[in-house]
Amino acid sequence: MYRQHEYKPGWDRSKSIKVYKGLKKLLVDYQVPPYTRLDPILIGAALETSVTPVREALIQLETENYIVGSPRNGYYAKKLDTKEISDQYGVANTILQHVIRETLDEPSRGWGVFPTIPRSDDPARFGQFLEGFYEAVVEAGNNQRMLDLVHEFNIRTRFVRALDLQRPERISRVRAETSELLELLNVRDKNGATANVDQQLRATICSVPELVQEGNVRAQNQEESWSRKLMSISAAS
Repeated sequence: MYRQHEYKPGWDRSKSIKVYKGLKKLLVDYQVPPYTRLDPILIGAALETSVTPVREALIQLETENYIVGSPRNGYYAKKLDTKEISDQYGVANTILQHVIRETLDEPSRGWGVFPTIPRSDDPARFGQFLEGFYEAVVEAGNNQRMLDLVHEFNIRTRFVRALDLQRPERISRVRAETSELLELLNVRDKNGATANVDQQLRATICSVPELVQEGNVRAQNQEESWSRKLMSISAAS
């Protein structure tokens, strides 16, 4: 089950959420080199808190498979994994196609407001657009479980998506394909829309091995002073 912490009484008011959010931000952006030991004492000192909320946050992150380890052996940052990323894209592909079919099969159902396709070629901005677009499509399905899964997909593939969009011609191609998809949804062309989604996400899946390899190299070259980054995130929150 995704986002388990949100259903724990009092979690949102605990010190653990501050640690959880700060660490998760670094881990999702792969600013912590793979296999780095996440020392509760070091993290607690960086965030000016005791080790107890740090351990609670680490346990939660391990439960959600953002890190690996155990209380006895310690917790460590993960590296990108080709199968995990590919599986995430596969799940998103299935959900998006399912929601499109269900929505277009019922004439009375329609779409909410989709985010505007950016004119800018900034990879970060375009990546944010794609995340918002995927979730806007799934919201039409009125299924919280599917929306949670796509939200989780957005988080877990964010780093790889950023690398993909930094490649030459990728943004222009995705912009053209997404513009076409919006037109297909508008005219309620179910087959065309699902084929478009499938083509887009399968194309990315084919690139995942290269993107994962590049991402792990970049992550490994991150500064070891990740605790300073954690302090800066905490100060800004």
